[in-house]
Amino acid sequence: MAEIYPDKFTPLNRTVVGEAASLLALLAHRSMSVGQLFVAHREDAPFSTYDSFAAALTLLYGAGAINVQDQIIRIR
Repeated sequence: MAEIYPDKFTPLNRTVVGEAASLLALLAHRSMSVGQLFVAHREDAPFSTYDSFAAALTLLYGAGAINVQDQIIRIR
């Protein structure tokens, strides 16, 4: 599992917060399903695991930044 916040040894792009920012950037262009979003995210971040991807989605949903309707993820 990825770290939540960056620290001295963990770069931002390998943290849950960094992955959440990357997901928001992908969703800024268009709404996607979870599968489409994961495939697009893996192209940008090949080191990412599904666990850290799910944690980033959970963070965004919990913060009220994204909305899920008809199995499509949208920015609020």
